[in-house]
Parts: sequence; structure tokens; C-alpha cells
Amino acid sequence: MDTLKQVRAAVEDQAALSAAVAEADIVPLLMSLVQIAGRRDLLERARPHVRGGWNYLQDIPDALQAEIRAALIDALNAAAAAGKPIASEPPDALFEEMMETAVGQKVPEQYRDVLMEEAFFEGKDRRTVAWRKPPPAERLQGFRAVVIGAGFSGIAMAIKLQEAGIPYVIIEKNAEAGGTWLENVYPGCGVDTPCHFFSYAFEPNPEWSTYFAKQSEILAYILKCVDRYGIREHIRFGEEVARAEYDEDATVWRIETRRADGAKASLTADVLITAVGALNRPQIPAIPGLDSFKGPMFHTAQWDGSVDLTGKRVAMIGTGASGMQTGPSIAPVVDQLTIFQRSPHWAIRHPLYHAEVPKGVRWAMRHIPFYASWFRFQLFWAASDGFHATLQVDPDWPHPERSLNAANEQMRQDLVAYVTSELGDRTDLLAKVIPDYPPFGKRMLRDNHWFRMLRRENVELVTGGVDRIEPDAVVANGERYPADVIVLATGFQAARMLWPMDIRGRGGVSLRDRWGEDDPRAHLGVTVPGFPNFFIVYGPNTNLAHGGSAIFHSECQVRYIMQALRELIESGARSVEVREAPYLAYNERVDAAHRKMVWAHPGVGNWYKNKHGRVVMNSPWRLVDYRNMTAAFAPEEFDFAPGRVAEAEAEAAE
Repeated sequence: MDTLKQVRAAVEDQAALSAAVAEADIVPLLMSLVQIAGRRDLLERARPHVRGGWNYLQDIPDALQAEIRAALIDALNAAAAAGKPIASEPPDALFEEMMETAVGQKVPEQYRDVLMEEAFFEGKDRRTVAWRKPPPAERLQGFRAVVIGAGFSGIAMAIKLQEAGIPYVIIEKNAEAGGTWLENVYPGCGVDTPCHFFSYAFEPNPEWSTYFAKQSEILAYILKCVDRYGIREHIRFGEEVARAEYDEDATVWRIETRRADGAKASLTADVLITAVGALNRPQIPAIPGLDSFKGPMFHTAQWDGSVDLTGKRVAMIGTGASGMQTGPSIAPVVDQLTIFQRSPHWAIRHPLYHAEVPKGVRWAMRHIPFYASWFRFQLFWAASDGFHATLQVDPDWPHPERSLNAANEQMRQDLVAYVTSELGDRTDLLAKVIPDYPPFGKRMLRDNHWFRMLRRENVELVTGGVDRIEPDAVVANGERYPADVIVLATGFQAARMLWPMDIRGRGGVSLRDRWGEDDPRAHLGVTVPGFPNFFIVYGPNTNLAHGGSAIFHSECQVRYIMQALRELIESGARSVEVREAPYLAYNERVDAAHRKMVWAHPGVGNWYKNKHGRVVMNSPWRLVDYRNMTAAFAPEEFDFAPGRVAEAEAEAAE
């Protein structure tokens, strides 16, 4: 919406405007006011009272808040009456002051560009890759990109391909789009990243009902994007890629698929892009007797909604992210919940985890110019790179077995104090739930009232491994625990990236040959030598574990891929393929960075590592670092095979 139109719409209903301004978060309201009316004086007075990006980290005096809210209403009415265009971006010097005030600290210059991209001022997507010289229509005739996967990453890729006029098809194994947010429907399933940031920067959603949305609302957002951008007609549902091989002579990918009914199909593509994620193939533990269990048994990612857990004895194996969301959600209805924990996880409290987004905030996001942009900016800062420095190893730190540095130790103490307060008089549980490894060694979880749940009379936490499964029980530590239902909250086969697809590049070499069973590597997590015209979204070492949003990384990768395709198509080349040297150099940098970070800690086992202890999933970089690495495609790192068009143009020039 045009900013002036938005202002006029906002002032049409003065009662609604006043109610929303009275309820909405004060800092984004202040930023809107400054951007609309230039009230630098109020900015300076508020600055000392803001200590972070979350709305509970400010103590702006009530009188000053009232002054800001009243001034904003006056400014909106004045702007509507004046009828003059409002600048969509503040001047550089003012923008710097606004950023610093919005998050209560100095924002380094290197963050300016990324924050401008995230803010999405006036509906402008700064990550859009435009043609430098639009290619002739015939150059795109017959060209086709095939995207595998219709989750968050695949849909983002499709939107940008469509925007550029590049023909594409999406192959999706499920009957609907949504990826992991379609498949995971277990009780309590939701996001642990604030959802106003866990969404496309180019498609902000002012209607989130909670700050940390649940599965159904996230899926609805994805499907809304699918339909809004006309993606659905390009998706082949119920079809799974079994094999894809690069034909060097024809310079195309030959793809074999298997449909839901077992029928096979084939298609060709000039470019193959995988966007299947890493958390979609359940990890089923190799527990003796697992197949002997007579009652219902299912993985959280394959939840059987037909099974009524009311009054049942439920055994839940696993206490990671899905377990921590599921347990408190089912404990009130089951007769007995026995939880089998191999190792404890750190879980952090967030004051807004269960909170609803007030109506005034949602109204402000829809109607008040720049409010949603500054709200997202605050979340980006609060939920991304702030913890990164605390996850670096201090070689002189005297307690490396329990923490990494002074800040990490303080975090540990704060977490222990929180857990202790939650458990109350159940001090017998402390030894079971306090990890012996540094905070963030495994994925940091959000406390979904997990510790309160452990205090329930019908909940028992059993530590150590499971011995075996019997037809009606789980046996652990030699003790038998009767069970009617078993829930496997045991995670995914993340390190077996792109499995079970058989993807083969030059000379018929497969990715499994190149990577082994669990050692995936890629340049910037996106490209692999020997695999021309092949790109990965959410590839090796692109998972975020220190904060931030996986969608942010996907958007960075999509931009990078679009730049590569622009280079390929505009040049008339047949193929683009990363060279071995930059690929090796990048992965050496990744490994060197990880050796200094918590995830490589020798005392920690996690799904980020492969069986050799190499961290293959996580990015060691800050979000701003990865953004800068992928912001500009470097043609000198790639080999381009001249295409027919380029050869013809060269001959004509001679």
C-alpha cells in the first residue's frame, strides 16, 4: 500500500486509531512518528529507557509514552490533511539514531543493509534480483527449472523464479504444500522463533495471533503465499523425486519421479534446485523389540490423530524440541506419561512464548505506516546475532567442561536459577534436568512449561537409555514401565542430507559418493563441484542454532541462486558449476570456525554433528556475515560452459 493511502486509511476511524495507538508497542510507534514527522526530540528522550528489542525491555515513563502516542495521532491526521507523499526511508543519519534507539544499543554499520532488507519499507523487496539486460524471449523458451519441495524454501524459490519470468515446476511428495509444517501436527507443535520474523521479509503477516505461532497458523500463512503468488498451478503434488542425473551431452538434468500410486514419471530440467530441508526424514531408534510393541506407536512427525490418548499410559522417548512441545500438551489428558530422556536439554523461558498479540498491535501493523517494519527490525536484532559471541571458546576459561567463557557461564547460572525456580520443591529432579555441557551445546529450547509438567503426579522422568521394548511396556535401567502408546520424539536423519534421493552429477558420480553417508558439504551451503546447474536451499552448514530465522537464510540463498541464474541465462551459457578451490576453501573456513564454537564441544553429542564429530548442519557465522557472503554472486568462482547462443554470438562477432 502507498504510504499516503495507508495514512488516510488509518485516520478514517479515529476511535479505532486511538484504541490501537493506546495498546500497541511504544517503540515501533515512536519510530513511526519519527519517520512521519521527524520528532527527533522524542527519540532522544526515549533512548535511555530502551534496553533491547523485545517490548518488555523498555521502561519509557508513562508520561512520555502518552506524549508519543498523542503526537503520533496528530502526525497521522496532519499527514492525511496535507496529502503530501511521505518518504519511505529516513535519512542515513536519522536512520542510525532510530536503529540505536529501537534496540537500546549501538548497531554496527555492517548491519544497515541487512536491516533495510528486513524492514521492507513501502513494500520494496531489496533482495529481488533484476535482469541487467532482459534476455530475449527465445532464450527462455524451453528453459525450465525444477524445484524439489514445496515448503518455506521451495515456495520462496518459486516466487522469485516466477518474478523473473523463468519457467519452473515444483515436485512435492505430499498432497499439499507446507513441507514440515504440513507433516508435523503433534500436540503443541509450533515455532520457537518469533513468527513476525519467522516469515518472508517480502510478505509480512500482520495477523499472527501469537508471538510464537502454532503449526496450523504457520501452515495457513504458507498456503496463503502459495495462492497469492499463483504457485499452486506449478506444483506436481503427490510425486517424489527418486533419481536425478546430469546429462553432460545435452546439459540437462534427467529426473525420475515416483507418484503416490506407485506410477513412475520423468522430466528434464535445465536447472535443478533442492529445497527439501533437513528435518523431514524421521529418525527411528534401533531399540531392541521395537517392532514387538502391540499398541499404537508413532513418531511425532507422523502423529496419528486417530489415537485418543485420554486416560492412556503413554511412553514418550526423547526430550528434544518436539518432545518439549508435546509432553506438556498431552500430560493433562493422559493417565500416566513416562518420559525417557537420554540426555537433558537447556530450555530458556520467554515471557511472550504463550502470549497473544494484542488487537492494537495487529491493527497498528495493518494501518500505521512503518510500524510493522520497525517491529520486525526489533525482532531481528533481539532474536539473531546477540548470542553469537557467547558461543565462542575462550581458551583461557578455567571451566571448559561446563561453559565456554564468562558470558556463557553467566547464562548457565541464569538458566539453572530459572529451572530451580520452576521445579519448586522437586529438588530430586535437578540432577536429571540440568545439563553438564555448556548452554547452546545442543539446540536451545523454549520452555513450554516443561519443568512445571515434570512436577505433575502423573509424569515420571526416566534418565539413561532404553533397554528394550516389550509388547506392552518399555524397559529402562532394568525396570519395566507399562505403556498403552509409545510416542517417538527422536528427531530426524538430518546429516543424511537429500536422502533418499539419488542425485548424480558429472560422470554419474552421486552425492552419496561425494559426501559419504553423513558428511554433506557445499560452497556457501548452495553448490557442489561436479554438479552443474544444481543448487541447494537449506544445504550443509546453513542451519541456524544461535538464533535467527531459517527463512532469513533461505532468502539469502534464493537471492544467490537467482544471481547465478541471471549470469547463466544472460551469458547464454549452458551450465554453471562451482570450482573445486573455492568450495574447499569455504569448507576449511567453516571447519576452522566451528572448532572455536560450542557445537564442536567434545562433551556434547547433538544432531548437528556427523558420526566423526564434524559439525555438518550449523552455520558458524552471524546472520550478517552469511548475508554478506551470499549478497553478490562471484562468477570468478565458477566455470561456465558456453551455450549455443553464446557460441553463435561469438561466431557472428568474428
